[in-house]
Amino acid sequence: MRTLVRRQTFLLMLALGMPVAVRAEPLGNEVSASVSARLHRLQVTLDSATGSILRLEHPGPGTVLEIPADQASMVDLACPIPQFEPLRLASRFSQNAQIRTSPTEVVIHWERLGASRAAFALPGRVSATVTLKAAPDGRSIILGCRVENHSPSAVRQVLFPDLLGLIPLGSAGETEFRSGPVVSRPFVALAKPDVDQFYAVNQTFAQFTSTGKEPAMAGRWLDLSGAKGGFSLFPKRSQWDAGPIVMLQFRERANRLRLMVVHDVNLTAGQRWESDEYWLTPHEGDWAKGRGPFEAWLENKK
Repeated sequence: MRTLVRRQTFLLMLALGMPVAVRAEPLGNEVSASVSARLHRLQVTLDSATGSILRLEHPGPGTVLEIPADQASMVDLACPIPQFEPLRLASRFSQNAQIRTSPTEVVIHWERLGASRAAFALPGRVSATVTLKAAPDGRSIILGCRVENHSPSAVRQVLFPDLLGLIPLGSAGETEFRSGPVVSRPFVALAKPDVDQFYAVNQTFAQFTSTGKEPAMAGRWLDLSGAKGGFSLFPKRSQWDAGPIVMLQFRERANRLRLMVVHDVNLTAGQRWESDEYWLTPHEGDWAKGRGPFEAWLENKK
């Protein structure tokens, strides 16, 4: 099992480390049809074709995520095939996303997730549905994902939530990521140093996970905040088992951060996978302002 997990993590890093085309104009200048919805005080903007997240804005911290359509994400899967083992299926490779909005909910459905390499045909299809729902606490957003495999090829990994395009909240040096005992400044710590590195070394990744021993360990509750505020994120996961993995990746040329929750699965033909409920809580002020929903949930579990 450990060998399989290490292999899946390697394939993920291999896929994410491939060169990404970045347009020459500044971020935000790309023309893309979009769909917007407001859930509580969070403004969510989606690409109308792919269903990926283009922008997240909140009156407290301001804009927390902004990315061009060709780099945006929502959900990302590993679906290896014999001809191309690192094949991935993701919202950003897809078209014809079905998006439904209401004052309390956004539902995005992909009947067939697009593949990272058009030259390699995936037999059958893999479908996915993501729901963003206003939480009853009046401030949080509940994120959920369902994946259905209608292909003879097994889905080996799901990235969800997949927040690609996070920007510094204030300056890079004052934007802090924290989870349990871990505190870091990812826009500084994961940026490549000025001195040259050996080509095989990649320090733009970091990963965190729960050991399953304590409810506050890294990878469960987390927060990304700057001077004006930020957001917290945690899963309503009923057991304190180990995992899943939370991975950060710094996109140097775009000066953007990607926050992914990595679920290693073995979803064979005809099977369905559903995520835990992930509560995302935008907040003003420091990280402590975002812990309320997590602490309330822990209290109710006692």
